[in-house]
Amino acid sequence: MTYFFVMGCPRSGTTVLQQALNRHSRIAIPPETAFAALLGKSRKAQAEHLRRVNADLQITLPPLARRMRAADAAACYRRMAELYLERLQKPGVTHFGEKSPSHQRFFGRLTRLCPGAKMVLIYRDGRDVAASLKNLPWIPADVELGFALWLHYYRHQRRLAKRQSEDLHLVQYEEFVAEPERVLRRVTAFLGLDYERALADGFGNREGVPEWEYDWKAFALEKVTASRVGLWKQALSASEIACLERWGARALTSLGYELSTDGAAPLPWMFLPKVYLRALRWVLTRPSFGEMKDICRDKKSSPLSF
Repeated sequence: MTYFFVMGCPRSGTTVLQQALNRHSRIAIPPETAFAALLGKSRKAQAEHLRRVNADLQITLPPLARRMRAADAAACYRRMAELYLERLQKPGVTHFGEKSPSHQRFFGRLTRLCPGAKMVLIYRDGRDVAASLKNLPWIPADVELGFALWLHYYRHQRRLAKRQSEDLHLVQYEEFVAEPERVLRRVTAFLGLDYERALADGFGNREGVPEWEYDWKAFALEKVTASRVGLWKQALSASEIACLERWGARALTSLGYELSTDGAAPLPWMFLPKVYLRALRWVLTRPSFGEMKDICRDKKSSPLSF
């Protein structure tokens, strides 16, 4: 079995890419597991995490006999893949993928978990990411906090790109949704597979997205479209745009995104300390992987447009 990972900042198109690849006859990508985040947690937190993995993948990994260590993780991951493929009953699968945005922060762990695995990293305009993140049920409705998260992932992306690894392939969301066949041909070639027409032309497959996530992932189940590129222009106020473009001018332009302002607007007094204080407060109080399901069920909303 060949293993690969799809990663990127939340709301950057990871699910759209996952669902397109899931239409390949030789690929299977389950709901996201955030598996690499297990290491370093307490046994209780690991057990809770694995319970959600079992529920979302509809498999039965055995309870932990002890706190999982790095030496145990590879065998557990392979067993998870085996159980999922047995349940899926998709003959001919040779490539098992995993899509978790947070895995971008655990690149080193992934290479130890699955030596030789391929990594596909998708990135998106940070203004669209920030506008979209404020609508998610598990993060505060705070555009600046969302943009801070995007900048955090951008810095990880920049460090990974400097490694010039043959096992890392970058995908720009805007190019992907504008020319899905062209981009997906490159991705499948990177994975060592032939391209199949269903990847770009198909839609509606739901394997890989649990029902409780449909509210904010519904658009990823539709046909690949560029209709949500640049929606930040309507979703953000002029002052929010000026602030984000001043703060993230270098990051945005380094990825090829044009600014709509001169990027010189002054930031409010104590702007960065206040944003990072809010970010720290969220990091310390954010829900666990297992608690997110309950939060999302309590905060039902209409499908997001980003």
